[in-house]
Amino acid sequence: MRKTKGLRALFTMVGSVIGAGFVSGRELLQFFGYFRISTVYYAGLLFFFFFLLCVRLGRIYGGFEGALKGIFGRFSKTVKAVILFGSFVSCAGMLSGLNSLLPQAKPFLTLAFLVFACFVAEKGVGGIGTVNLVVMPVVLVSVVVLIFSFGGLSPSEPPRASFGSVLSVYLYVSMNTFLSMPVLCDLGAELKDSAASRCCLISALIIALSVGLILSAVCSDKTSFSFDLPLSYVLGGVTFFPIIAGGGILTSLLSAFYPLYHLAGRKFGTAGKWVLFVVTECCSFIGFKNIVATVYPALGIFGMTMTAICAVVYLGKSGLKRQISAALPIGKIREKRLKSDRKTR
Repeated sequence: MRKTKGLRALFTMVGSVIGAGFVSGRELLQFFGYFRISTVYYAGLLFFFFFLLCVRLGRIYGGFEGALKGIFGRFSKTVKAVILFGSFVSCAGMLSGLNSLLPQAKPFLTLAFLVFACFVAEKGVGGIGTVNLVVMPVVLVSVVVLIFSFGGLSPSEPPRASFGSVLSVYLYVSMNTFLSMPVLCDLGAELKDSAASRCCLISALIIALSVGLILSAVCSDKTSFSFDLPLSYVLGGVTFFPIIAGGGILTSLLSAFYPLYHLAGRKFGTAGKWVLFVVTECCSFIGFKNIVATVYPALGIFGMTMTAICAVVYLGKSGLKRQISAALPIGKIREKRLKSDRKTR
């Protein structure tokens, strides 16, 4: 049971990031520009640190609601409103991406996805984890197989990443962290510290490897840059790609829809849930490329500010450096050496 719980948490973290824009390569091009090993490496490190920060805050404060109140105090309602707005934009982006993948199924497929999201949201974080545990491994393996079967790979591009490129990656990771914060904090309230650290480390590694693979494939044909779904173009519109990308859309949609659904139900009951359903579906008709290009960077800026404040609060409360060091194998080796030195003295 514990292993299953840990795997659910792991793939929930991965699934909260790997959505329509990620799998298609559209949002990766927006924030990374080109395939460079250095920026992929930075992204992996930042995802690990920011995921770890959110789950530890969830552990300390007992979940998302408690973390907001504990960190932001009287401003917690304002911060929560912005986070929920970001979640709503993410929902619209996922559904809009779904319309771009299968325009012939519009709007029936997005309606089906929303109905399923409502059902899973009723089950809470555990329900989201179960769906991610089933869907996310299939998505990841399928993307790898499709790229090596139908696509091509490009080498890392010169020059090395500039400060602007690194800042853009920081913006991207901050945006995803801030959009995933409700789920990450609630996961942190349920997981033990050691299990949470392992999940954060492995999920960050999976995400970084996926970023590198998809960017390398998309950059193998720069004609793809002008398309809403660059990777689909590179793969030659392979039949199975919309299904695989749809799996990524579903997992990200669940993470973004979860806090909105519970807030609507708590504040307005069943009527609130129906209003949320209708408004979200209407916003799915906004162009996917427009959402990624205009709204996502603004959310990233807010995410940068929020994660910085969270880091400062956590640092003052429990020592961020010591906690991260203890979670890594190197930190554990140092701790053992210090203990042995004390004994010999």
